[in-house]
Amino acid sequence: MATKLEETSNAQTALKSDVSIMIGGQGGDGTLTVVNLLGRVFRDIGLNIYDARNVLSRIRGGHADGVIRASVKDIHSIGDEIDVLVAFDEEAVQAGLQDLSETAVIVFDSSKGQLSEGVKRPGFRIYSGPFGNMAASELRRNIFKNTITFGILGRLLGLDDALLKKVLIARYERRGKEALDSNLKALQIGLDYATKNIGVNPFSLTRGSNTEKILSTGNEAVAFGFLASGGRFFIGYPITPATDIMEWLSPRLPKFGGVVKQAEDELAVINMGIGAAYAGARVMVATSGPGQSLMTEGVGHAGEAEVPIVVVECQRVGPSTGEPTKNEQSDVNHVVFGSHGEFPRLVIAPGTASECFYITSQAMNLAEKYQLPVFLLLDQALCQNSASIEPFNLHAISINRGKLATEQNLANFPVYKRYEFTEDGISWRSIPSEEGGQSQVTGNEHNEFGAVSTDRTNRLRMMRKRMMKLELAMKDLPKGNNFGPKGAKIGIIGFGSTFGPIIESMQQLAEKGVEVRFHQIRTIWPLLQDDLHDFIDRLDKVFIVENNYSGQLAGLIRSSLGESAEKIESVTKFDGSSFKPKEITGAVLSGISPEVSA
Repeated sequence: MATKLEETSNAQTALKSDVSIMIGGQGGDGTLTVVNLLGRVFRDIGLNIYDARNVLSRIRGGHADGVIRASVKDIHSIGDEIDVLVAFDEEAVQAGLQDLSETAVIVFDSSKGQLSEGVKRPGFRIYSGPFGNMAASELRRNIFKNTITFGILGRLLGLDDALLKKVLIARYERRGKEALDSNLKALQIGLDYATKNIGVNPFSLTRGSNTEKILSTGNEAVAFGFLASGGRFFIGYPITPATDIMEWLSPRLPKFGGVVKQAEDELAVINMGIGAAYAGARVMVATSGPGQSLMTEGVGHAGEAEVPIVVVECQRVGPSTGEPTKNEQSDVNHVVFGSHGEFPRLVIAPGTASECFYITSQAMNLAEKYQLPVFLLLDQALCQNSASIEPFNLHAISINRGKLATEQNLANFPVYKRYEFTEDGISWRSIPSEEGGQSQVTGNEHNEFGAVSTDRTNRLRMMRKRMMKLELAMKDLPKGNNFGPKGAKIGIIGFGSTFGPIIESMQQLAEKGVEVRFHQIRTIWPLLQDDLHDFIDRLDKVFIVENNYSGQLAGLIRSSLGESAEKIESVTKFDGSSFKPKEITGAVLSGISPEVSA
């Protein structure tokens, strides 16, 4: 039998309404399995959840961890500190050390030796035991250590045994009796061991009331939003962190008459997407930075030929392969300016999983109404981290296919011109094979019929016709959301996954007597000038928070503000991790009063 758990300080039960737990070890240790099990438990007791992963781009080996936060309040970040760390090796303790609270609880697998004295702190409560050896001895498989620690966590958090068993059954019942029985036995080993060796549980979680909420990643919400808004052709090529969209759609879209294709590369992806959109399908493709580099010429073709298509760009650390599983927001300039020549494109950016659903629907409508490419700009944290959100409202979805001609429409045209010059710059498009709707489509400059043209007068008119769409689309683009007191003189602007950390930073700043107003920008291009000026002009200083080196969004906004640009201060982070609220708080305090530190 394993030795008794080591405890380095006296445990007392504390009532917690907000707790963050990290599970760390090597790839293949089942760290994310424990996160998923805890997520089910926390949802059952009505708590809001936010979870994040930190894994390498490999199947097994190398450090991997997951963090799950549960709270009675709405949350969209992992917060500032870790309350509980489950570490299957000392590397996991080292990885989480800088984020642990001063009174953190550490559950350490001592199968390969005791925890080094150098990583211990006076306030830590450390419980160690040879969980891997216990699993191997009792169940003949080391991997069951994750379920053993799940049982120990249940005791540490004061969770009901019946609930833990219910969650375990829900996960493993479909895998067969042997798998279920082994995991139930592992759970009981963990429960019994904790009961015998821990004594008083350090935490008791406050129960919540949000049992109707669902758990979704941004990628899942994008995929569902595409399906719900009439999307019927998706094509992609596997690339982190965008692949989840294709995986979600693959078993579901065909049930609604849709098609999911995996192409041989991103060149094929964008060109097959253009073909399907030209044929009349509502089309979406998804990729990340390296794939978008390959798609750039194709997106230009869609702009020239006025073919509606939605491109989901899931940003990650770059350039080149960079760090595929890490978070960054460094493709802003890429999607706004990436092209040879000029063509209109829209770039919109949701900030939460809920917004991913609804804004995907907007993107589909915008692409077809204005007959151009629309970028949906996400980042790795928004793509793959899970959050508790309200169930999606399908009744809020509307479908606008724009000037898509029927045969009846076409019969009323004296002569059908696919690229006819119109007052609003938008021509009627038709689906191939419809009588009266024949047209030519080319990546070359063309006349109203689609025939190649190098006539200078035609070129001037066609360019103005296409570019006019940017001005016209502004009335339909998602405006920014504003938070905080209107009388505040300090502002913050952010997009994507910075939403949650900024919201919590505002609360921290308020506690320090600093009122802050937050503008969550949701249209990156074209910038909504009136929206920005309305926010910035009444402020003394504005901090633009983004995960990149050069402050790309700040540069865009500065270039459009004139004298107000002097108010802008860039706050950046580019180490592959998301902002913590306290980092933003510190940057703001330092920026308004350099001698103050958070």
